[in-house]
Amino acid sequence: MKFATKIGLSAAAISLIVGPLLGAAVFLEARSLLQEHIVREQMQTATSVMREIDIAMYRAYMDISMIAADELLQEAVESTQIRASAKAKLAKELEERERLTGPWRAMMVFDQKGRALFGPKPLGKTQQISDYPLNKIGFDHALQGQIYYSGQVICPRTHQPFVIFAAPVYARGNPHKVIGVVIAQYLWTSVQQILDHAASAARIYLLNHEGGVIGRRSGDQSSLQRMPLLGAAAIKNGMASYGIIASPAHGEGDALAVEMRQSGLQDYRGSGWILMMEQPLDVAFAPISEMARNTALLVFVILLLQAILLATLGRFFLRPLSNLLKGVKRVSSGDFNERLAVYGKDELSEFANNFNIMTDQLQLRTQQLLEAQDQLVHKEKLAMLGQLAENVGNELRNPLGVMSNAVYYLQAVQPDADGITKEYLDIIRNEIAGAERIVAGLLDAVRTNPPHLATVSVRELVSQTLSRCVIPVTVNVRQNLPEALPPVSADPLQMQQALRNLVCNSIEAMPEGGMLEIQAVANAADNTVAISVRDSGVGIAPEHLAKLFQPMFTTKSRGIGLGLVVVKNLMQANNGKVEVQSEVGKGATFTLTLPAALQQPE
Repeated sequence: MKFATKIGLSAAAISLIVGPLLGAAVFLEARSLLQEHIVREQMQTATSVMREIDIAMYRAYMDISMIAADELLQEAVESTQIRASAKAKLAKELEERERLTGPWRAMMVFDQKGRALFGPKPLGKTQQISDYPLNKIGFDHALQGQIYYSGQVICPRTHQPFVIFAAPVYARGNPHKVIGVVIAQYLWTSVQQILDHAASAARIYLLNHEGGVIGRRSGDQSSLQRMPLLGAAAIKNGMASYGIIASPAHGEGDALAVEMRQSGLQDYRGSGWILMMEQPLDVAFAPISEMARNTALLVFVILLLQAILLATLGRFFLRPLSNLLKGVKRVSSGDFNERLAVYGKDELSEFANNFNIMTDQLQLRTQQLLEAQDQLVHKEKLAMLGQLAENVGNELRNPLGVMSNAVYYLQAVQPDADGITKEYLDIIRNEIAGAERIVAGLLDAVRTNPPHLATVSVRELVSQTLSRCVIPVTVNVRQNLPEALPPVSADPLQMQQALRNLVCNSIEAMPEGGMLEIQAVANAADNTVAISVRDSGVGIAPEHLAKLFQPMFTTKSRGIGLGLVVVKNLMQANNGKVEVQSEVGKGATFTLTLPAALQQPE
């Protein structure tokens, strides 16, 4: 056996030993990371679902508190006699509150002796709270000055689940004296909708503190009444925990179980509910099994290629390789223009030729990798922006809605307020509307709705857009829209938004005033219509042109860099494109190209 062959076989034998060990180590590490990722996703989903339930219960808690604190209601409960007009006004107000909050199964006001006074939805036919033992507990707590909320309650007659809320009604002159109680039954449908819409393939159960099943998805056909809790063996992470259990819902086999305990929200402390998500291990960890098969196949292919490569290299290992080594060093240093000289037709010459081909491909792949990296960065920005928009939308819309309702309530209950109060209430309302527009802008940048395509006149589109824009007197608008211009096929509302963003940007680029020109040209060759918005403003620096349509990029002192991102997304959704040309000091021109609508035969 030749020496070169021995070297090749020895190297192949070493690779056959080391290769599987390295492959096994990589697989074990990847499996651990993937398992952690799967569990973390399940725990995040459970946390999100339980938080939605807490938010729904907290809203009901605050709604019943606000109803009980109503001054007109306090006056009606406190007075032995009440005018018919005041009673009608109170009844109307309670009906409106019951309609705007909830959903409520029943709502009734009782005096401190337990006699029913009035309410939009009576508890039943009798008028004494003692006739409703399930609600009597809440009544007694409320008489002690506590806002009461129960766990899930099942109506013995209709078997309908609900949650009881009870809030004390205080005397107007004595905030510590309870003169009545508002009893309301919150429908379970809100909790059921949250369970049904949870984004998870696992089975979801809502349990009471003893492990009894009080809620499941509507499509779940299992008849389980109790679920075993994880107990001390669970791996905890805050209020969430997970572990492996024997699955009672899927028959034989173990399952991944995730528990999320109710933490409540502010004054609402919760009822000790537990959210259980349970999924068979073979389903939950299916990606790990697939990764194991792929890893085994990859290791086998790599080992086979290694053995072939090392055996081939072993034949020529002792031949002079100085030129080849120099070329490899230069390429490894990043010089992809290096090429090896090819002499003759022997194996080394063929290797040198293949090395040159590989260098060409490497140069091409490097360029492709850089482009893919840019696209990945762009996608990561959009993903980050999407998460930010979702969080901002969820976290801001609720308080903004509460503030908007509070302003509406103040304006409604104080129609005779002085001018300064009304002015400040209007300012608050306008600022809330501005904040809601910012939230809507964030969502529009990452969530483009499917367009409703229609045949749209370009002249009408431009006219309607300009009518919704505030154009300063220092800006002159010139339109060049031929009457023979064909209509376009697009969503009119989305195109108005895109044009409005461009017009607003052009106006902002001309703080001292200037010329705003909008023109449209039809291109019969590719059956498109180009709409251009040109301004005489400061222009755009060349180094900024490539970044204009990237999220979060802006050169303005105010703004978050989403306007042009929305324009680009809307144009792509409508089968169009947006282009920009600019010269510093001479303004900028943005061109929207849309497909022309097909002409109907006469």
